[in-house]
Amino acid sequence: MKRVAASLLLLAGVASAQPPAKDDAPAVVPPAANDPIAAYFTALEATKLVDVESGTLETLRKELGVAEELLRGGNFVNAAVALYAIVKSPRYSAFTDFVEFQNAEYDLAVALSRAGSYGAALDALEQILRRGVSATYFGPAHRRAVDIALETRDHAGVLARIESIKLTDPIPPSAAGERTYLRGRAAYDAGKLADAEGELVMISKKSRLYSSAIYLRGVIKARQQNYKGSAEAMCEVAATPDTDKYTFVVDDRYFTIKDLARLGLGRLAHEAGEYDDAYYHYFQIPDDSMYLSDALFEASWSMYQKRELPTARDLVHEFLKAFPTSPLWPEASLLAGYVELADCKFDESQKWYDDLVAKLQPIVDQIEKARKDPELRKQLFATAVTRYKELRRTGGEVDGKKAGTAQSKGGVDDVLALLRLDPKFVRLNDAITGMRELSNAAPIAVRQWQNLGNQLSEKKVAQISTTKTLEQEQLADANALVEDLRRLSDSIVASKGELARARRENLIPGDVAVEEYKRLDGLYKKAQAALGSAISAADKAAAAVTQETSAGVRPLIQADLADARRLDKASHDLLKKLEAEGDKLAKAQVEKLWTDTRRVLDKAKLGKVDAIIGQKRKLDIEVQDLAAGRFPEELIGKLWNAGMIGDDEEYWPWEGVYWADEYAGYR
Repeated sequence: MKRVAASLLLLAGVASAQPPAKDDAPAVVPPAANDPIAAYFTALEATKLVDVESGTLETLRKELGVAEELLRGGNFVNAAVALYAIVKSPRYSAFTDFVEFQNAEYDLAVALSRAGSYGAALDALEQILRRGVSATYFGPAHRRAVDIALETRDHAGVLARIESIKLTDPIPPSAAGERTYLRGRAAYDAGKLADAEGELVMISKKSRLYSSAIYLRGVIKARQQNYKGSAEAMCEVAATPDTDKYTFVVDDRYFTIKDLARLGLGRLAHEAGEYDDAYYHYFQIPDDSMYLSDALFEASWSMYQKRELPTARDLVHEFLKAFPTSPLWPEASLLAGYVELADCKFDESQKWYDDLVAKLQPIVDQIEKARKDPELRKQLFATAVTRYKELRRTGGEVDGKKAGTAQSKGGVDDVLALLRLDPKFVRLNDAITGMRELSNAAPIAVRQWQNLGNQLSEKKVAQISTTKTLEQEQLADANALVEDLRRLSDSIVASKGELARARRENLIPGDVAVEEYKRLDGLYKKAQAALGSAISAADKAAAAVTQETSAGVRPLIQADLADARRLDKASHDLLKKLEAEGDKLAKAQVEKLWTDTRRVLDKAKLGKVDAIIGQKRKLDIEVQDLAAGRFPEELIGKLWNAGMIGDDEEYWPWEGVYWADEYAGYR
């Protein structure tokens, strides 16, 4: 059984390496046909390594329990291996109609999708959907396939796969609504807004994607500049009470979409100049929403635009107090200066601008360094992605606090607070992470395939020998050389990064750094050339080893070993391309952040000039009034009190507390 377990681990690795679904849907084939894992089990059964008679309902339940325990523990790859041993094994071919077997099929799809192997997960889901609408797991499998489409944004590709499955009975309304939504999203992705709206309008209220469809219709109308229609669509989402019976036909996207709809209504009203309506919509967003900071900031702008300066002042101060590290804090500080400037409080306005310039200038300088230093940029975005995923995992909290509410730590943390990651970059970073793991695991998979071929050798079926043949020793040496050269290349790249950092921090003279960089670059090219030769030698050595594999399994082993070696080379090449593309996208984001932050900084400097000019103009007016015999308004009360006091009298000011008018309920 050790051999069978080893083969399952390798087969799971091949299944995990399958690409996501594409637009061209595969042909519908019987489950056993064109199935490499089933073919292996057939070959293993022929060589008596799998005992068909050992499978019983009791062993099925026991193995399913072990697999589900792994799944609950987050060990998705090992769970998939255990479930493959149930679903693909001829030991349980007589139990396909049992609910335990179908449960294992669905659990396999869940494990593969949670492991990020979406292509293999869709293959498993297709097998479930082929059982028909009346099957126990048809509904959950269909929902899981749609969720994969939404996660990967491959709406058209996944839709083509599930629609290619021929069913005798009509699908349930819930599944029909999900397919309609995917058609609408696919049309929206293609820029066909009218076609997208035509699909989305047909989704029933009983669909779990109804609120998503209504919100997307509002977005489409806004893109078509039909703002009234957009507001009506978003109102339909935002105005639905949480006690409505259709509210419960939702998933975890519902409340996020509802907050987005309220935010969209506020923005539409703001752009239309209806500031009171905008104010109302912004403050419909609850306190536990991740969009509260956006709503509070935009509400303060609406009140500023309406020239409700006291309210705008209170709102922007509340924002800066509650969300001091929000990405919007520079804009909010600038707005605070604008409010004081519009209220002719020039000293307070200048103070806001001075504080903003003093705080923002070091951040701009730090961003400037990231623009020019790829290694610093790489570290910055690695930390940003970790922070982003922590926010997603905890519902918008970091270290137990809402995002943007923590106090500033200075340095790189201030840059991270301003950085809003592009979703494209996040998806690309996930691809890079997965490809890095795949490239690290690919050599291990190659060695496992080689060991499996050696274990199934015709010479070793009767007796297992621990002595290596000459071909095996040559293969081990070739594989070791490949790994050593790859580690050398990685070390050279890391040394070049450290050299760039030392030059940036003036730890090494510039001319010395240039010469050392040239030397490392030449060494890297030599290592890459040697790596190509070593890989070719390892391929030849692997082919020689597999010649002794048992005849029944030999073609399968040879084909999959060739695929594993090809995957090993392709994964490293693709990783380099993805990292280069990721750095290009990161550089574009840093450039945008630098541009936006510099714009705020320049406006703060100009605002300070306006405040100084306002102070000068105010003094000019006071001088003109005094020259004309008019006292400034703020001095009239003081002069009146002074005139009422005799030479032998003394004035004691009141030491009580003046209660300013309070406006409670502005939130």
